[in-house]
Amino acid sequence: MQVNTLSKALTSVLLATVATSSMAATGSLTENAGNKLTQVTDSIYTSLTGKTVNDVVVNPPVTLFDYKEADSSYEDAYVNGSLNINDSKDTKTSYDLKLGLDYEKVMSGPDANVKYEAGLNGQVSKSGEDDAERTENYQGHASANYDKYFNPQASNAFWYGKGEIAIQQKQGDDYAGLKHPAVGVTGGLGYGRVVNVTPMARAMRVIEALIKNGNLSRVPSAATYQRIAQVVAKEDEYRKKYSEKRYAQYWINDIEKALGANVGPAGTIRIYEVLNDEKISTRKYGWDVRAGVGATLSDYNGKSGNPLLELQGNYYYPISNRTQFSNEARINAVLDDDDDSYTFTNEMGLTYELTDRVDWENTWNLSYVNNENLPDVTSNTLSSSFLYELSNSLDYEATVKLSHVDEEDAESTFDKGLYMGVKYRLK
Repeated sequence: MQVNTLSKALTSVLLATVATSSMAATGSLTENAGNKLTQVTDSIYTSLTGKTVNDVVVNPPVTLFDYKEADSSYEDAYVNGSLNINDSKDTKTSYDLKLGLDYEKVMSGPDANVKYEAGLNGQVSKSGEDDAERTENYQGHASANYDKYFNPQASNAFWYGKGEIAIQQKQGDDYAGLKHPAVGVTGGLGYGRVVNVTPMARAMRVIEALIKNGNLSRVPSAATYQRIAQVVAKEDEYRKKYSEKRYAQYWINDIEKALGANVGPAGTIRIYEVLNDEKISTRKYGWDVRAGVGATLSDYNGKSGNPLLELQGNYYYPISNRTQFSNEARINAVLDDDDDSYTFTNEMGLTYELTDRVDWENTWNLSYVNNENLPDVTSNTLSSSFLYELSNSLDYEATVKLSHVDEEDAESTFDKGLYMGVKYRLK
């Protein structure tokens, strides 16, 4: 029964991933919907400001797959929160407050990749007038991963090392998850390569904006797009060399040199607006698989020394210049004489930029936990979010979420909800 449950989960994930080969047609439908929404928002903009939006169609001679990666990096950092308050005659005031912090930094090159991740999430809820009905839960994690390619010119084989730490605080556990954080280290072998093509996406956005703004009369060559993307990818280098306050003038100047055209002061300002104010979600393509072994240095119960086994596979595909698909699957096993266990997780996402101001994010999170001494638990969470850009750093977020938890020998639960909040981008 346990094997069947896991096999069904793996099969569903495999079918969903394979189905991305036919998503181009779906992507075109979404593109049409996005174009219609753009027309509506542009009409509202014209009514409010009296200015006409020049919706010129730009057909670039390149795709994201044409980008030749140099040393590059990207950094994402968000603070998000939501607050739901209910007030009734019978139960008085109740509330549910959620706050989260997410951070990711990836530095990529032909020889090696370095990735840092961290997150902290908390929830405070009160369901009645009694303080005893107030609950608090917190979870946090941080990890560092290093991939080193053996011979990048001849093969995509690599070795990797990783360290992870996690903390948690659940209502009534006497801070056990804080006193005894979960710490683990893993190392192993892998194959494949994931390419960060966000610099090309940003280069394409720059050219599109210049043409629509009238600063550029024609679409440049594919080689020009490549040169601009290479300069865009070095933003962190300019920031370190010229300081946070002054780097932009040198960076934008070199982008104009790579463009090979005089766009004038208005064009320079437009380039800066696109790169600084219009946040483009990360674009990646490629795949990699890895397998490793490690050890549990500490778990939430204070135990240590249990060996770890890890299998992981990642797949990324930009369906169009505005659409990104991703799938990350992972199996972790802890070998314990008294309590062997393993966990399978799969995170699938599809992000589409409806307009320069509106993003549509969809995710499916699947988790299957098998524990020798406890019931198996399978959980699925589907969410769909619309993020409207209030400023270059602040988004308004509306999310519809459906979740289903199926515990062995117990009645399954199904929850649904609508959440509204704000998302602030730190990086």
